[in-house]
Amino acid sequence: MRPILLLAACAAVLTGCAGTETAVRVRAAPGLSLGEQTYAFAESPPGVLDPDEVRWEAAVAQRLAQFGFVAAPAPSAQYRVALSHDTRLASVAVVDARCAETSPCGAPPPLRAPGFPWPGMKSYAHSLTLRFFDRADGREVYAVSATKRDREPSASVAIDALVASALARVPFQRETQGEAGRADADGATEWKVTLRMGDRDAEPRVSGVAPMPR
Repeated sequence: MRPILLLAACAAVLTGCAGTETAVRVRAAPGLSLGEQTYAFAESPPGVLDPDEVRWEAAVAQRLAQFGFVAAPAPSAQYRVALSHDTRLASVAVVDARCAETSPCGAPPPLRAPGFPWPGMKSYAHSLTLRFFDRADGREVYAVSATKRDREPSASVAIDALVASALARVPFQRETQGEAGRADADGATEWKVTLRMGDRDAEPRVSGVAPMPR
C-alpha cells in the first residue's frame, strides 16, 4: 500500500518526485566578459508591457547579480539585455527543443509527432529569452532561451523556474568539465536543467545541468 500511495503523491504534483525539467538553448559569440560587468534592460516598445514585466526583470536582475552583473544607467552600461517571454497552448506530443529560424528562440517548437489533447488537461509551453548586446558596437554576444511545459495557462507561475534555468550558468559553454552539448549548425547548444521546486515563496534550486545528447 505504501508504494501505491507514494506513486499517487508523485502523480498529484505535476513536477513529479524527480523535480521539474526545462530545456535551454544557448547561442554565444566571443565577447561576453565575466566578473563584475554592468548592464541595463532594453526598453520594450510601447504597449507590450504586461502586469508581470516588473517581476520578470526583478527575477533576472537578482540572478544576474549572483554572477557579478550590476545594473547601471543605459548610456554607460556595458551590455543591453533584451528580455522576451511567451506562452502558447501545446499539444501532448514529442517535441524537438530546438527553435526554428522563423520563430523566436525559446518559443515552443514544431511538433515532431502528432499528439492529442487529454480531456480537461491542456498543456502549455512557457518560454523566456535573454539576449545580451555589447553597447560599444551593438553586437549580440550571448543569447539564452529556456522553455518549460506545464498545465498552467499563466506564465506567472513559471517565471522563477525559467529565470533559474536560463541563468543556471553564465555562460553555458559547449565544453564544461568534459560535457559536450549538442551543437546546431549555427553553433547553438542545448541543455536540460533540473530544478527542485521549493515552497511558494522559495526560489527554485538548480539540481542538475546536463547537455542534450548529440
